[in-house]
Amino acid sequence: MNTSLSAKLSAAELLDFLLKQSNTLCLLLNDGVITQVYQGYDNVKLVNNQYQLFKELAILDKTLTEVLPKALAKIFAEQLPKLNQRNSYLSFDFSHQGDNKPYYYQTKCYLLNAPSEVLLVVRTVEPHHFIAKSSSNELHQQVFENNQAIKLILDPKTGSIVDANEAAARFYGYSQAQLQTMNIAEINQLSPEQVKKELASAEREDRLYFNFVHQLASGECRDVEVYSGPITLANSTLLYSIIHDVTERKKAERKLLETEKRQRDMLNNTSSLIYYKHLDGRYISVNKAFEQAFGLTEADLLDKTDYDVMPRAAADVCRDADLRALSADAPLENEETVLVNGVEHTYISVKFPLKDADGKNYAICGISTDITERKQAERRIIQQAHYDNLTQLPNRFLALDRLNQLLKDAKRNKDKVAVLFLDLDDFKKVNDTLGHEFGDKLLVEAAARLTKVIRKSDTVGRLGGDEFIILLKGLTSAEHVQPVADNLINEFRRPFVIENRELLLTSSIGIALYPDDASTSSNLLRNADTAMYHAKSIGRNTYAYYTKEMNQDVARRLLIEEQIRNALEKDEFEVYFQPQFSVKNKRLVGAEALLRWHNPSLGNVSPAEFIPVAEQTGLIVPIGRYVIEQSLATLAKWQKLQPDLDISVNVSPRQFRDNGLVNFLAQMIKQNGIDARHLELEITEGVLMTGHKSIEQDLLTIGQMGVKLAMDDFGTGYSSLSYLRKYPFNVLKIDRSFVSNLSADSTDLALIKATVAMADALGVKVIAEGVETQGQFALLHDVGCDYIQGYLFGKPCQEAVFVEQYLTSH
Repeated sequence: MNTSLSAKLSAAELLDFLLKQSNTLCLLLNDGVITQVYQGYDNVKLVNNQYQLFKELAILDKTLTEVLPKALAKIFAEQLPKLNQRNSYLSFDFSHQGDNKPYYYQTKCYLLNAPSEVLLVVRTVEPHHFIAKSSSNELHQQVFENNQAIKLILDPKTGSIVDANEAAARFYGYSQAQLQTMNIAEINQLSPEQVKKELASAEREDRLYFNFVHQLASGECRDVEVYSGPITLANSTLLYSIIHDVTERKKAERKLLETEKRQRDMLNNTSSLIYYKHLDGRYISVNKAFEQAFGLTEADLLDKTDYDVMPRAAADVCRDADLRALSADAPLENEETVLVNGVEHTYISVKFPLKDADGKNYAICGISTDITERKQAERRIIQQAHYDNLTQLPNRFLALDRLNQLLKDAKRNKDKVAVLFLDLDDFKKVNDTLGHEFGDKLLVEAAARLTKVIRKSDTVGRLGGDEFIILLKGLTSAEHVQPVADNLINEFRRPFVIENRELLLTSSIGIALYPDDASTSSNLLRNADTAMYHAKSIGRNTYAYYTKEMNQDVARRLLIEEQIRNALEKDEFEVYFQPQFSVKNKRLVGAEALLRWHNPSLGNVSPAEFIPVAEQTGLIVPIGRYVIEQSLATLAKWQKLQPDLDISVNVSPRQFRDNGLVNFLAQMIKQNGIDARHLELEITEGVLMTGHKSIEQDLLTIGQMGVKLAMDDFGTGYSSLSYLRKYPFNVLKIDRSFVSNLSADSTDLALIKATVAMADALGVKVIAEGVETQGQFALLHDVGCDYIQGYLFGKPCQEAVFVEQYLTSH
């Protein structure tokens, strides 16, 4: 009996129908409790002890768990929960030992009034029916469940998925239990109406083969072919569907169709020259592109050969290609250059023989594509890919490729290769002050000088920016590099003349050799780069050979960079103060705040080491704020002891790019209640050369706040005077390099005199740093220097020491 019949009959009609069946027992359950018991018309009574189906005769108002043996109760407990609104019918078989022999039962379950009222129909069957059914179940298990093909059983009326095998679960990404609660419309990408129509078609067997798109649990959609037909299970008509995933095949088919369409479009609308010739080379037919290319009609070309339409040399190339294609008896591709209307064109031609019905060659077909522009573009691309667009030198890619080849040759010849890493000193200042266009012209001139110095067999390349690489091959000794390095340095000691301006721009060079310093191109380049930075660190305008100690310096820098990242949070920084004195009366006038760092792993780290790292990493911004905060808090305390005391703080170029610096200064001054006139900010030319538009406004605002401005390291740059005229500086700070070698007849003394005289004329004070001897002090006193600081009068010290030595003791 099918589920549609049970839905149409009332409970009474259904019972009447079922009780006419032989050997039948009907149980009506309401919320799991047996409310009615009915037995069929035959003499076999299932509710007795003969079959021991139930443990007791009185089963009304009890549950199946109470009246069935434990093993049977478990079977019903597993099966009955499968009934739901989607699946209102199920059937299962079981056997039970009674009277010293087994009895076999078939059970059908109907959901009459969801979710509470269930009708159970239990009837005995002959052993051979049970065995046959068991065999059928086993066969079903093998054919359906254990098969690797994706299979579904569907209810054609509703689209519900009645069953799904393990392969289906793997494919769709749902469990079998989940699939059995779903509708095929949830998977099929057709509309519900279209799905219903297709199910009906499969049920009627109008069609057995379908193409669908199914959506997986992951959301991915797959193309599938479905073979679906009706089957009868438990007197119900269902659809047995086998699903094949054809996504990849469909993709391939679509690609093939696209390719075929492209080919058709190409043949119908091609700009290629297509032509047919007799075996002896006489033209049979040409297409429009051929006519347009040669300015001849097809009629003009009939029975003519290539020798009639192009120079003999080009015609020889074309005819040779024809004969080779005929000889190979297969398509042959070759490149042909011909003169068309006085202009040279390059074609890629594919030629192949045409065969008649007997397989004999009767003509030649050719397809020629004009690749003239492509060849020109390829040459441009190769130039752009391998050469620097500005200087036309080999770029990084080509230079390193050549280096790799040089290393192979050197290994075979057992000689040496030198890598020179050259960087222009202070080139950034050129771009910042004179503009990038000027800088580009300077780079072109620099490239020309480099090329002039080296041999033609060597290589000069531009790595980027102002960095160049020079590759020297066939060396037998490291000393052979020295003359080249000297010549390179000397070339840059001559002034550059750009746009009628003379500019002196030196260079620093690092040298690494194969196989002495490294065996790979990347390591050689890195070591040469390290040596170049060493050359800069020892004064620039020189060269340095790579040493292992340089790598140690790099490792040290990396370790500093690693440790400094958390130094502020770990309270490893401390601000020291170095006293500043009046030259006239040696009275204490202020102090410079100097940052010190003690790290548990590195110990005391010099500012010369960690300040550049902080600048590079951007950590100088929070560290700089810490110094300002500590310095102003200290100044607030000191002014209670000496109200006219000043404090100076260094501010780096990177700090000035912090948009919040000015507001932070104002906040700290107000928070500490100090007079802004006693705060002095020391800045270098680097701050002024950054090119940021906000610098001028920030300096103006700081000056309006009353804060003093001091130009640090005065005299070490090349354009300081213009800055003095443009910005409101109060103090010039003479760099220690001018003081260290100061003597009565030194050039440094003359420069300091000039600086003091200029500052005096501008109303600017002068302070000299690095004063360590009485002689230096006497000379500075004589030239009229205003203030001094240095070890002669006091070293940098902690705040408490400073108070004790310079404030409370006076």
